Amino acid sequence: MIEGIDLSDYRILLLIFLVLSIIVFLRYLLFSGAYHWIFFVLFRKSFKKKMLFDQRLKARQTRREVLMSLYSALIFSATGLGLLLLWQYGFTQIYPNISDFPLWYLPLSVFFFLVLHDFYYYWLHKWMHSSSWMRPFHMEHHKSVNTSVFTSFSFHPLESFLQAVIVPILLMIVPMHPIALVATLMIMTFSAIINHGGVEIYPMKKGWKGLHHFIIGATHHDIHHRNSKKNFGLYFTFWDRIMKTEK
Repeated sequence: MIEGIDLSDYRILLLIFLVLSIIVFLRYLLFSGAYHWIFFVLFRKSFKKKMLFDQRLKARQTRREVLMSLYSALIFSATGLGLLLLWQYGFTQIYPNISDFPLWYLPLSVFFFLVLHDFYYYWLHKWMHSSSWMRPFHMEHHKSVNTSVFTSFSFHPLESFLQAVIVPILLMIVPMHPIALVATLMIMTFSAIINHGGVEIYPMKKGWKGLHHFIIGATHHDIHHRNSKKNFGLYFTFWDRIMKTEK
């Protein structure tokens, strides 16, 4: 029981699921819409040279992406509910008392989680392209060749599940404080939007070469949507470089 909430009551679980679904979906719409407005409306002239293609939203594509993203939000929320139950019964490494670990571990746990998540996603992503069984499901995402901010959550429900299930698994291994977990989830959301947003926001000048050499941005992921045999990473480029799949 969490602060007087009985998680054995299916009505409470259903309510939590519905609330999580609303939060996840509205967060997706709000952040995606705000990102598009900032870079393609408010500062359009400043970022015009960094736009990878014409970013005028197409109604038919946007409707499809938002609908598929609604399904993804439901899957992600169900996984979040599962994580809550795992934590309730002591199966995760989430620690509520921030003093249980040194403060310097807080950002380190975020980085460690992202590295492990990136490792999982690289091989999952590569498999989804090579598997004759899984590829048709993954191609739902690749219907968006010219991606948009709304492509960021646009996956077939099966792929959404495969993407989401790693989160509770990693939290059974990596000790994390709720603050670090929330920060990680925010990074995951913004990373997905940036990678599909169609504008390269990371500095590309010579002095910043190290940043875009190691961190995946819109340019790197846009290449993947045009050449599905290259660039499978999620946050970092090193797995693509090690496995010689980077273009």
